[in-house]
Amino acid sequence: MRYKLFSKAKYLCLAILILPILVFANEESIKAGEQKAMICTACHGVEKSVNPEWPNLSQQSKKYLVEQLHAFRDGIRKNALMSSQAMGLSDKDIEDLAAYYNSVPSDKGKLKANEEIISLGQEIYRGGIYDRGVPACISCHGPKGLGIDRTGYPKVSGQHSIYTLNRLKNYKDGYDLKDSVSKNYAIMSSISFRLSNLEMKALSEYLQGLY
Repeated sequence: MRYKLFSKAKYLCLAILILPILVFANEESIKAGEQKAMICTACHGVEKSVNPEWPNLSQQSKKYLVEQLHAFRDGIRKNALMSSQAMGLSDKDIEDLAAYYNSVPSDKGKLKANEEIISLGQEIYRGGIYDRGVPACISCHGPKGLGIDRTGYPKVSGQHSIYTLNRLKNYKDGYDLKDSVSKNYAIMSSISFRLSNLEMKALSEYLQGLY
């Protein structure tokens, strides 16, 4: 019993010593990322992107951003603009950029679609579609759409509806290759494959104003 208490105390002391170092390292990474993000803000802005077809990155999951930038850099995820931008990034650059955007508080999005569309999107997000095996989005992305960083599930609330709709369509179109991309891509591709165009639009419109 005494040995167990000693072991717990030892690990607690170690955690107390390491925590300030980790916090300082993250702050340094955020500062470095802010400088490196100057070129990114031309398209993505800071709190919000300047074009609804480009995603908002503020408050986004750090793990998700790291994974996506690696995918662009390594040619797994293809986009004419982003692939060329990511090509020259080092692993440290990617970590710093992700830390910076993760630290930026996001602006709230606004609902723009009619009530029927928003209601359908809310129904799917919170309850899924049982007879087609579509799980409730809330189970991975949370009640406020903030995602789960440790798993790489992204923040989806406040995102431009046009971007979200295009992304869902990309997941659906990539169904045949889903297992060669990533585990999370395979999950989203399988879900999107079961959704109609109207349902994807409803989800994207609902998510734009979710908070």
